Amino acid sequence: MTPQRRAALALLAAAALAPRVPRAQPAAPDALTFGLITPREPDKVLAAWNPFLQALSRHLGRAIKPWIANRPQEVIDGLRAGRLDLAWVGNTTALEIVENGSGEVFAQMLTGDGRTGYRSILVTHKDSGIESLDHAQQPERRLIFGDGDPKSTSGHLVPLYYAFVKRGINDPRTLYREVRHGSHRANLRMAALREVDIATANDVELHFFTAEQPALGRALRVIWHSPDIPHSPLVWRLALPAPLRQRIQQAVVEFGQRDAAERAILRGVNDLSGFRKSRNRQLITVADIEMFAAWQRVNNDAALAPADKLARIADISQRASRLELRLKQEPSLR
Repeated sequence: MTPQRRAALALLAAAALAPRVPRAQPAAPDALTFGLITPREPDKVLAAWNPFLQALSRHLGRAIKPWIANRPQEVIDGLRAGRLDLAWVGNTTALEIVENGSGEVFAQMLTGDGRTGYRSILVTHKDSGIESLDHAQQPERRLIFGDGDPKSTSGHLVPLYYAFVKRGINDPRTLYREVRHGSHRANLRMAALREVDIATANDVELHFFTAEQPALGRALRVIWHSPDIPHSPLVWRLALPAPLRQRIQQAVVEFGQRDAAERAILRGVNDLSGFRKSRNRQLITVADIEMFAAWQRVNNDAALAPADKLARIADISQRASRLELRLKQEPSLR
């Protein structure tokens, strides 16, 4: 054995015997920023969530600042850039956050009746003459369709999959004179005022809309609803220190379990009864729908050359495999 080889082996042995230095945890921020999506007017969202965030701030011993997002993409970008630490988002937005590696699902809403799911709906004006999904999908009617934000789970992805793709309609735009995109609240209002003929929303937002604007709510009729969708998750930025994330999750899932005042606060946040621990697996169904819808769009695109179609389908398959592995990984705290 050469002297150089003996020296190299000695160095390796010394390294193996040396005590391991634990990886340094990132410093915990003095204040946390909580991103909120806006299915309703921003001031109403803030009024609903502020009492919860203030109480959570007291539990954690650090300030929590709310931040309103006008579009789901703003939450995605905010978590990725470190401008946001926590957020309430839809499942589709959470899927992109998990996929880009910036965040992770840690809790799920529970409604006042203990339900863990809600439903997408299609609504129309009660006097529109549109009685069913079949009526709403007749091109000769020249209807105007109020679709949701492309990153909205209940406003876009779930209706696209269940109300259109599964009925052999790859692109809803082929059916309608015009397609407009808006929030749940904007879509419900447009349908009630007959500015669109049919529109997407969800049953939770319809409940709040009708409570706040009874005359407009009574003008609507639901013509279709989806299977249950998992309730929107809470996500955190993975760069937060693990001990802080553990404290956040514990404080969130225990909130309202023993205190009447906290239960009242939860009722003000989308009529909740609490939160339960969740994980990225919550997003598997939504991921399956998104992958199928993407595959269907490519497969049915007559303008694509066969080679391009195969290449795109291969990309979708690879993405689906990566997503499946990521969604089934154990949470980072376990």
